[in-house]
Amino acid sequence: MPDPISLLRRAKRKTLDQLRSWLDHSPPGASGPSGLARDWISYEDYCQQEGRWHLVYPSLSCDWKRSRTHNWGKQSFDFTKNLRSQIPETGVIEIPKGQVMDIQGYTFTSKNLFLPDLSYHRNRLEYANLPRQKYPIEPVTGTCLSLMTNASNNYCHFLLDSLPRLHLFEKAGFSLEQVDWILVHKPMSENAWNIFRQLGIDESKCIWSERQRGIQPDLLIATTHPGLQAHYPRWVVDFMQQRIRLKPSQPQRRLYIPRQTGTRKIANEAELYPLLIEYGFELYNLDEEPNQPQVFHEAAIIVAPHGAALTNLVFCQPGTKVLELMSLGHLRPYFFALCQVSGLEHHYLVGPTTQPLPKNPGLCKFDFTVNLSLLRKALAYLVQ
Repeated sequence: MPDPISLLRRAKRKTLDQLRSWLDHSPPGASGPSGLARDWISYEDYCQQEGRWHLVYPSLSCDWKRSRTHNWGKQSFDFTKNLRSQIPETGVIEIPKGQVMDIQGYTFTSKNLFLPDLSYHRNRLEYANLPRQKYPIEPVTGTCLSLMTNASNNYCHFLLDSLPRLHLFEKAGFSLEQVDWILVHKPMSENAWNIFRQLGIDESKCIWSERQRGIQPDLLIATTHPGLQAHYPRWVVDFMQQRIRLKPSQPQRRLYIPRQTGTRKIANEAELYPLLIEYGFELYNLDEEPNQPQVFHEAAIIVAPHGAALTNLVFCQPGTKVLELMSLGHLRPYFFALCQVSGLEHHYLVGPTTQPLPKNPGLCKFDFTVNLSLLRKALAYLVQ
């Protein structure tokens, strides 16, 4: 029988071998877990020790093999290559003296252990680069429901990752009357406020999240991430369409949604307008629209550059055609995946960036151009 010292050395060698393997196969840009994320615990292990778990959905299958998209350019992309075949089980956790920090919604146990399953780091722990030290944490008396998620100040994450947590909370058997406080990011636009106020949340109970600040209630009720990064289960679509008022309508509108601010804009967008108008498209400015869900619900065809405005695809009717104009430096599967679970017809056209791409572009913010000839072919097909 091996002596204890030999067993310890063998265990250390195994751990080092696993670490080397992880480093050899870790994706580009992955450097975590770092900072506060180094001390983490899974929700399963935590609930065996202290927390209370409420299962809402078992593991859900994602059949990306049946997914469909059409490329109208010379650059094609496999949107499914980084998507998983399973979404882990989803539910609600009761965390005595739990802590939530920053607008990223970093959630910790009372013993300062990071809970990655409550964020989209649940299957991407290697990207969990948290601050090295805790931000100031304010004690809060009573029970608090957290709807916080990563990048909650972004409309896409607010709508698809944050608000659907209310559905998990309610389906687990809880009601808003049972909580004293609700931690959530303040809606970022009139349209976001319009959606938020239809969910029946008492604003007087809301604690608005703040950068580099956190809270610690007597009891924190939080949920796992509704899906995974870029993975949206069908129930998210059903929840948003059932809870937000949508007038029945026959989808007929042809919409072009410009990206007028921020990065990754279409450099030659003005050249697109005559062609879009020729094919019967409205040049629609969502910044002036307080009821975006209804507008998207009435659309038959939507053309738009990749951006948070396309989050409203969750309100489209099945069969709506979507042409996503994408930068070669920023090919992300978010809206491809959303189209698949919503029953929408996804098309895409990739354009070159206005500046040369570096070897490791990361989150590329360069503007890009759209080939008018290829756009014409795509529009002619979509409107037929």
